[in-house]
Amino acid sequence: MADVRIGLMGGTFDPIHFGHLFIAEEARARCDLDKVLWIPNRQPAHREGKTAYVDPRTRCELVRLAIAQNPAFELSLVELEREGPSYAIDTLKYFRSRFSDESELFFIMGADSMNDILTWHRGPELFELCRFIATSRPGYDLQVAQQKLSPEQRARVTWLEVPGLHIASRELRARVRNGQPIRYLAPDRVVEEIARCNLYGEVSHD
Repeated sequence: MADVRIGLMGGTFDPIHFGHLFIAEEARARCDLDKVLWIPNRQPAHREGKTAYVDPRTRCELVRLAIAQNPAFELSLVELEREGPSYAIDTLKYFRSRFSDESELFFIMGADSMNDILTWHRGPELFELCRFIATSRPGYDLQVAQQKLSPEQRARVTWLEVPGLHIASRELRARVRNGQPIRYLAPDRVVEEIARCNLYGEVSHD
């Protein structure tokens, strides 16, 4: 493929919400990315004992609905189609083989994930395969994450202070379980699909 700047947005997305979408669009705009690939995982791997609340294909469908109106966003099923835990290093090696050596890959993540990056499976090796875009997130300090990295690793990260959106998937799930509305926390099509399929419990549209 031609030389491009590709953002990779991975995660469980259980469910996807406006916080995810804003971070991806902010990274795309400020880092001049040609596109952002959304990569829902099949089986969360970097947090011991973490499981998804709905099945992978349903989470992928929610992502597809959420990103449909942005021509710079594209859904990738690479982790869904790969058996076992979804390790970032396997995904990065896959995309590194798909693009030319001159193309740049940028793994987009919040400060909370960057804070833990070296604990991921073969975490230090990830810096050899891509660059990172780390965005500020309420409750997490980018400087703390920076201090955990070597100077060479820090040089591979673009640090973005972004407006804080206090939205988390676990909060959406809790609101659904409690019969509270999640409208304006996630795209309407995602809210409607959650209600239609009775995911996480009942959803109010009030």
